[in-house]
Amino acid sequence: MEQVMLSEMVSKEILQELQDAFARYTGMASLISDANGVPITQGSNFTRFCMEMTRKSKEGGKRCAECGRKGALRALQTGEPAVYLCHAGLWDYAAPIMLDNTFIGSFTGGQVRTQVVDEDFIREKAKEYDIDPEEYIKAAKETNVLHREQIERSAVFLSEIANVLSKMAYQRYQLLEEKRLIEQSTRIRAQFLKEYSVGLNNDLQQLTDFLIQVADDGVEKDDVQTRNYSERMADNMFRRFSELGDAIDYMDVKDENFSLHENIYDIRWLVERKISEQSAQCEKKKVRLTCHIDDDVPRLLTGDPSRIGSLIGKCLENSIRFSEEGNVRLEVRSRKEGYATMLEIRVSDEGVGIKEDEIRRIIHYIRSRGSSDTFDEEFEALGFATIGYAVNAMSGEVRIESELGKGSTFIITIPQVEG
Repeated sequence: MEQVMLSEMVSKEILQELQDAFARYTGMASLISDANGVPITQGSNFTRFCMEMTRKSKEGGKRCAECGRKGALRALQTGEPAVYLCHAGLWDYAAPIMLDNTFIGSFTGGQVRTQVVDEDFIREKAKEYDIDPEEYIKAAKETNVLHREQIERSAVFLSEIANVLSKMAYQRYQLLEEKRLIEQSTRIRAQFLKEYSVGLNNDLQQLTDFLIQVADDGVEKDDVQTRNYSERMADNMFRRFSELGDAIDYMDVKDENFSLHENIYDIRWLVERKISEQSAQCEKKKVRLTCHIDDDVPRLLTGDPSRIGSLIGKCLENSIRFSEEGNVRLEVRSRKEGYATMLEIRVSDEGVGIKEDEIRRIIHYIRSRGSSDTFDEEFEALGFATIGYAVNAMSGEVRIESELGKGSTFIITIPQVEG
């Protein structure tokens, strides 16, 4: 979870009202601070000793922030409200404000004493904080004297209020996260539609130019030129269909409408199309793309060719993206397991490689189908969530082998039916 500010989850106005009400009810000082001990609200019922003298001194203010944070963390560790003696000799208490097990702030109170003022101690503190000793002692004597039991009862009440604030913060966080994911999905869809429209328009413009040229020059054009152009246009159309299929997959994932459409397909033809789609990008990055399909891989399989093609395409795209003038190799293997044919797709590159902890993150993201602890925009762009949905729907498995500086291999194993 990224760092979340308490004031983003609960408005300062509401925090101030809750704090003021607590201070009026207990007759003690109270303050709400962020995770770093920095005050969010204006202090309620603050004593002159604390507000006008201790906190206004540079060193004293720093010690106050440290005390508030340490008190809240102590409460967090013990699971109970923390009652403690502050750096200036007054009793305080604190309760942590949490967001899904993450500490985002603290509710502190107190500024009271249980016995007479130790004047020698106060003089020593006045010297440390560069405060007039006699005025500091006078202000200390103005603070309220309470029994320890009263302080502890107030601390329990404070802890209950902090729990309410934690629940409010979590509900707000969930709403904001849902809104952010919707906006993210909408932005990606809009970006795809824009890019797809531009690409399709370019293809249509090329087709128009070709037809105009044919009309001007007559139908007896050079057969080789016509054939080359037709092949290029066919490749473009297949690429557009592939891009559209990937986008539909992504939208289905986000709409929780992911399903399989099984047919008999030719795995060699499918691989050939995916290799052809990547030719322009390989040429641009000076990457050599090779392919090998074992002879014992059945030509015809029953499964979802669109999903299988998408998996091959995504793996090739990612390997090419992280390669510079190296080799990318696609291998297709198979083995029999009972009635199933286990189709193994291996895409290897000679890129930068992946660290072990990053491999674990990727595998976790794929297996959780993008619903892991935090949304990762880069992983989404690389299609890991969509890969996760497809592999999971087809009862498959994903593995990654990598060595830093030498490259990586994505291995996808999917059970299919022969013929």
